[in-house]
Amino acid sequence: MYGITDMHCHILPGLDDGAKTMEETMAVLVEAERQHIVRMIATPHFHPGRHSASGRQVLRTLNRVRRCADNLGISVELLPGQECFYYTGLVEELDKGNALTLAGSRYVLVEFDPDCIYSYLTRGLQELQDNGYMPILAHYERYYCLSGQDSLRRLKDKGILLQLNFDTLTRRRGPFHKNQWKADAREGLIDYFGSDCHGTEFRPLHITEACAWINRNLSGEQQERILNRNIQNIINMN
Repeated sequence: MYGITDMHCHILPGLDDGAKTMEETMAVLVEAERQHIVRMIATPHFHPGRHSASGRQVLRTLNRVRRCADNLGISVELLPGQECFYYTGLVEELDKGNALTLAGSRYVLVEFDPDCIYSYLTRGLQELQDNGYMPILAHYERYYCLSGQDSLRRLKDKGILLQLNFDTLTRRRGPFHKNQWKADAREGLIDYFGSDCHGTEFRPLHITEACAWINRNLSGEQQERILNRNIQNIINMN
């Protein structure tokens, strides 16, 4: 198993519904090291009207977190990004740097309302592509319009990248009782895993168990593509 990069997490203090304090952020980073995470792309929400931290605020807060982590001897590499809620003005905000791509690349972690219809979702993703961005659909398992593999394959044919939450692989009750996403992973439909961690209490890190499933069920080539090569495509573009 490669050193893990978590490319979707809400650990910067006070910017959204994730970590609230610097102390909580440091506790998450300590736990990240324990779970063999070597790099995290911090992705606070960009959702005007709800969570509207600007790119400048994210970078400023990230630098504070880096300094505090260094003082505590925490070695997790931290990179900037945002989870961007799609709306008609998103491209303009990305172009201006008010909303951030992942690690300074052209990759955009983008989310929609879970109830959105398929045509709206695809139009939004297409707009990002038409403007030179490479959309990664955040926690794609939440979208009701993507409940069948036919719709997923159509997205893949359009070049859309899919991110699955690590802990979706391990859930056994409630809406995840029939875990179709394990089959998606085996069939090569998933491009990224992310924790979507929001702190020490709300959606904490649960990567170790998911990685055990990945080791047992995905080939070495699949692990190389998802956990290493696709991540390096983001990192190397900045």
